[in-house]
Amino acid sequence: MVAGTSLTLPPPPGTHRRSIFAALVNRALLFTLLALALLFGVTMWESWQAVERSLATTVDTDIAGLADIYASGGEEELLARLDDRSLLVGLDGRQARYIAARSDGTALAGNIKEWPGLDAATSEQGFVKLADGAPAYARATRLAPDLNLLVARTYERDWHALVRLMAMFGAGAAGVVLASWALGRRAAGTLRRRIGTISKAFRAAEEGGEVELPDSEFDDEIGELAQLSTRSIARSATLANTHRHMSDHIAHEIRTPLTHLDARLVNAMRTLPEGCDPGVLEQCRSDIRSVVTMLDSLLDIASSEARVGDITGLADVDLSALASNLVDLYEGSAEEEGIALRHFIEPGVHLLGEPMQLTRLISNLLDNALKYVPRGGQVTLTVRHGPVIEVRDDGPGIEPALRPLVFERFRTGQATVGKNSHGLGLALARAIALRHGMTIGLVASAKGAHFVIKPHAMWGSE
Repeated sequence: MVAGTSLTLPPPPGTHRRSIFAALVNRALLFTLLALALLFGVTMWESWQAVERSLATTVDTDIAGLADIYASGGEEELLARLDDRSLLVGLDGRQARYIAARSDGTALAGNIKEWPGLDAATSEQGFVKLADGAPAYARATRLAPDLNLLVARTYERDWHALVRLMAMFGAGAAGVVLASWALGRRAAGTLRRRIGTISKAFRAAEEGGEVELPDSEFDDEIGELAQLSTRSIARSATLANTHRHMSDHIAHEIRTPLTHLDARLVNAMRTLPEGCDPGVLEQCRSDIRSVVTMLDSLLDIASSEARVGDITGLADVDLSALASNLVDLYEGSAEEEGIALRHFIEPGVHLLGEPMQLTRLISNLLDNALKYVPRGGQVTLTVRHGPVIEVRDDGPGIEPALRPLVFERFRTGQATVGKNSHGLGLALARAIALRHGMTIGLVASAKGAHFVIKPHAMWGSE
């Protein structure tokens, strides 16, 4: 990007750019992943809570039965039953683990070698790791002042089932994500292709090519938009081409007879009898040239206004160098008129535009200033980054009543003697400025006229 450029070229077809469809697919995938992660977390949590509740119920039921045995048969009966039950494995695959011990931890019976540390006085329960390393869910209770009982159930099988559930959930989630990605890519590709049809039509119109109407493959909002857009573009392009051809035809039809008339006047001047004043014929030739110049200006104004927003044919222009060359060109004529031409040009000011049109833009402003500034006056050209172009003079200025109309066609002020105008210079300057994404304005000044050209956005920022 060149510093100071007010218009930018769009990326050509096929270059990488951010895609709204890719963003939508990515956001949908992210939402799917977050939803699946939340569902996974809730499912795993509820599954584990169900396992814990099942273990607690089994342990509580077992410990209640053993407490009944102790109450009816005493300590000896309880210890005998513990040894018998230690050899059993439940249908749920959970191994029963027991220990009966004194208050000092001395084991009396059961298949647990050491007391795991749960407080029997408070009937504490929870997940523990037994002396042999097996994880279990256990509950302790105190049956007598010197007799504690702990009942546990291992849960390896439950854990393995939970792991399998997680694996199945993960595989299913991966399948959902892949399916969502594939469907999203397909839908995004379809939308991108359909929107691309509209973009292609706009691009073709911008480049002056033929606009093709899309096929009515889908009868929905985008299909209707594509049809309306391309038809509108085609109609606008047809009108623009008709206007251009008509303008060229009119210009040719008017300029050709005027050129022939000028040639006849030249021939007439060569055969003019002695004693006849050729001044009248010279005035006629001058009027013809004036009409041709006016016609060219009108066509240039129409062409520039018709191409506002069209960046076709624009290129990087060194505005500093262009303005410096114009100053060198105008210094001689300004000096002959007794006018001081000053300039303040910052180096490296660039603009995306047409060099010839920008030359005419600055030339028209300088011509306008030199036309109205009397001998001994001063004209100042300023070019600075922004880009900003200023032309200021210390002439008579513009009457307040004419200020709102100064950029309209055929509006002229009071020029110095011998300097006539059609009133098209400022109108053409305005059209060229708009063509390059800028606005020209007449700003207040203590003396003379002060014209400023800068990008639209800068008018409200300074």
